[in-house]
Amino acid sequence: MCRKSSLKGGRLYNAPLYLEKNSGRFFPVFMHLGNECIYSVIFFFRAKILYELNAHFFVVDIPVFVPEYDKDKKYGWTNYKDELWDLLKETTHGYCMYCYDRIWINQERRGQIEHGIEKKNSMKRLQDCVPNLGISCENCNQKYKKRGEQKRRLSQEQICEFEKGECTSFECKEMCTSFRKIRRAYVKQGKIMIQPFETKLEENGNVLRIQYDLLQCKYIPMKSYHYTEQELEVIRKHIELFALNSPERKNYEIAKYCKNVIDNRSLMLGIDYNNLIVDLFREKLVSLHELEKAIKLCKTIYCMADLKEST
Repeated sequence: MCRKSSLKGGRLYNAPLYLEKNSGRFFPVFMHLGNECIYSVIFFFRAKILYELNAHFFVVDIPVFVPEYDKDKKYGWTNYKDELWDLLKETTHGYCMYCYDRIWINQERRGQIEHGIEKKNSMKRLQDCVPNLGISCENCNQKYKKRGEQKRRLSQEQICEFEKGECTSFECKEMCTSFRKIRRAYVKQGKIMIQPFETKLEENGNVLRIQYDLLQCKYIPMKSYHYTEQELEVIRKHIELFALNSPERKNYEIAKYCKNVIDNRSLMLGIDYNNLIVDLFREKLVSLHELEKAIKLCKTIYCMADLKEST
């Protein structure tokens, strides 16, 4: 049961069934009548069993990007930008910190060094604050992160307090107390998970993290944390800000990778894809040490991608 799909990457296994996960359970909604209902039921139970046995394989944890600064090197935005670029590229393995698309292609830079807290909030302290400098694609930095920038603007009182802080050098390679404080305030009022380093709303709060749900084909708050409503709101607004689940930024690389695994009966090691999620998912499949099981998982994900595309 195959049909031509509008999903990028070629033909997909057709399943006349839409699976929706609700409270950890799947419910079938039949899209066709007659004999195809039989195939719907078969596909539903196969997917349900696979999900219950391998639930952790169907979500991919987005890592926290933590640069490891060399104590003998200098980094910055005004100066030493090349040194910083090389470090941040190594930290993310050449991917954008916000949308996870590749920004190092054919040995060429396709991204930009960006300021977590926009430098115009305090040119005096933020322009060359090393822990405030991340790496992103041009779209994320110049388009999506610009949205709501004025609303995120720190108050003059917050800026004055920050500039009175202990930071007197732009060569620091860790977040000082005053920067941590203003960073949490910025995240809280701007509802954005700025990069690099972990993001929290409170000093002892939960680390705000994202997962990619391979069956629902969307980014979600990480399920292993017991987030407060305020924390959840920040994560969801962040996903919305960068349009991560929108049609315009849909992740087609996972479907393309799964199709290649199925067609070639190989985990496609050493083949580059344009999104970090593929690399992270491939690592999961490699850890199985069982090609047939990996192919079954890929078939399920591939079918779900087709169903999501056609409904």
